[in-house]
Amino acid sequence: MDGTVRRRFYRRSPAEWLLAVEALLLLAFFRVCLVVVPVHRIILTITRGPAVDRTGDEADSEAAARERGAATDEMREKNTAESAAAEIARRVRWAVSAVARHSPAAFVCFPQTLAGYTMLRRRGVRSTMVYGVARAADGKLIAHTWLVVGDKVVLGGEGSAQFTPVERWR
Repeated sequence: MDGTVRRRFYRRSPAEWLLAVEALLLLAFFRVCLVVVPVHRIILTITRGPAVDRTGDEADSEAAARERGAATDEMREKNTAESAAAEIARRVRWAVSAVARHSPAAFVCFPQTLAGYTMLRRRGVRSTMVYGVARAADGKLIAHTWLVVGDKVVLGGEGSAQFTPVERWR
């Protein structure tokens, strides 16, 4: 470990370490699941049940605010909730990416997306998993998954623009 990496290693807070441990456990879990469990079963399991939404439904929030004539207060609350969700998404992205990058095991896009989705859902942040396909230069069909919060790609953003989305899971 070189000096720069060592300094960053020790600079992390206990909360960041717990988040990284959670990411490691989920990445390993989903890597195994993808080998032994059908994908549709995994998706049904992790998307089941109501999820708490920190940002709320934008259309409902705006209509309610206009009806009550308190648009500024509502928008301020919405912006605060969106800022909190964006910060949580940033921290989850860091944890999943750092563990995937520094792990001796290879964690490709799908377990990363599943782990990130699960971590965000547990924290009440609405996100969407996107499954896309494209043709490689040799004509073979290739696939990629990525995770989106609002209109921002949280995980798997590298090259996602080259893929045509064929499935979305919320």
